Amino acid sequence: MIVLKAAQQQLLGALQAVSGIVERRHTLPILANVLLRKNGATTELTTSDLEIQVRTTAELGGDEGAFSTTVGARKLIDILRSMPADQIVSLTAAGSKLTLQGGKSRFTLQTLPAEDFPLVNEAVDFGPAFSVPQKVLKGLIDQVHFAMAVHDIRYYLNGILFVAEGKTLTLVATDGSRLALAQAELETDMPKQEVILPRKTVLELMRLLKDGGKGEEEEQPIEMRFAGNQAKFSFSGMEFVTKLVEGKFPDYNRVIPK
Repeated sequence: MIVLKAAQQQLLGALQAVSGIVERRHTLPILANVLLRKNGATTELTTSDLEIQVRTTAELGGDEGAFSTTVGARKLIDILRSMPADQIVSLTAAGSKLTLQGGKSRFTLQTLPAEDFPLVNEAVDFGPAFSVPQKVLKGLIDQVHFAMAVHDIRYYLNGILFVAEGKTLTLVATDGSRLALAQAELETDMPKQEVILPRKTVLELMRLLKDGGKGEEEEQPIEMRFAGNQAKFSFSGMEFVTKLVEGKFPDYNRVIPK
């Protein structure tokens, strides 16, 4: 079965969007893979590190039908990077192997079963959704991320506090010796919600929002939803689910001079 057939740059773009969280070394070998799930003409690409899950969908051609497998994400990206951007590449499945072809090149890749891929269990108690333009969220994170702690024993400082209340979204970061706060206006009135996003999630969001910041895409909204132990972001055809840092963030209002 021809799983997909598309231009190198199209496939590489979709893979790079989801592969930022993939660790090269992991206790579970399958977490180094990307889950490819084909349904009709649409291909879904999913990666996970058990705490963060990134998913994107793309129209990448190939035979129509249902098919799923997992294949090494970094290895696939390294091979694609060695090919010309406008070259048409195809991925064909046979048994437990995938064959990647482009021009005169041909590579055989080992796969692992899709059913063994550990997906993040999404929370059922997400609060109301709210959105801001991608450019706005990117700007807020850019203003505060430098103040995040790196490996602090007070684990709740190794990230950014998101507070949605009324018509204001507030981002706060501190490492105990400095504090940064940035705010933006929301279009809808929100009940108070507070979550702490882990450092890795923040850095990955910065990377993805930067990629989505070309021309009109800057104005595309990013939708956010928070639950007790998870946050969910939807933007530019992507879905990003992350676990939260549990703990009580310091009362930042007390340290800001009136």
